[in-house]
Amino acid sequence: MQNTRFAQTRGPEVFYGYCHDSGRMRMMDYDDFMTNLQQGYSNLYQVPGGTAAYSNPVSNPVSSWPASNFRRRQGCDCHAQQDDCGCNCCIRCADAVQYAYCGETRKIPVTFDNDSRRERQVTVQLGEFITDGGRPLAWKAALSETQFTLSPCSQKTVLITVNIDCRQDQPTRKDATRSDARAERAAPAAVESCTVGYARINADGCLIRPLIVAVAVLPDHCGARKIGCLCGGCCD
Repeated sequence: MQNTRFAQTRGPEVFYGYCHDSGRMRMMDYDDFMTNLQQGYSNLYQVPGGTAAYSNPVSNPVSSWPASNFRRRQGCDCHAQQDDCGCNCCIRCADAVQYAYCGETRKIPVTFDNDSRRERQVTVQLGEFITDGGRPLAWKAALSETQFTLSPCSQKTVLITVNIDCRQDQPTRKDATRSDARAERAAPAAVESCTVGYARINADGCLIRPLIVAVAVLPDHCGARKIGCLCGGCCD
């Protein structure tokens, strides 16, 4: 009779959880569920790493995975934590920045704005592209226009066309033969890390100071769309 009265005072068994006494999942009331939950947390903090407290496959699903499957997931995720510093560009003071790759031809628009009420005669000059250290780069650059007239309260857009040829920026080996040198020049070139070239634009009649244009050339793999092969068991 005492057991019957005690059972009637307990709440409904609406919680489904792991019972540490029986070692399996079962239905429980609120008090029973909270007791087993507290027991689980107690075992977790008493055992270093929590591995012994959760030795059954229900409370620790990772322990039921095959060891080969776990190695495969770790081995195939080769580049998750790698940080490619070659794709980071250090760009100093520049008024305009354009990103590109070797072998590309880039057009950079620059708009001159005459915010005065008088006509202006503008002459534009473009310097050669050099690195931050002053080394000349073999990039051919040209302006769409070098002289034009700006009417009062008008604008004019000039295009800077840059041919990024990285082959001429790479020195030829001193011990290379003539055929090797021709092969190196013919092969498509790429940069190993981000290379930034700076060019100065002078606009007489419009700009008070020169305009600095920067072109940041990235390695070919930077910004590439990554496609996983999902090879299955080939990484074992």
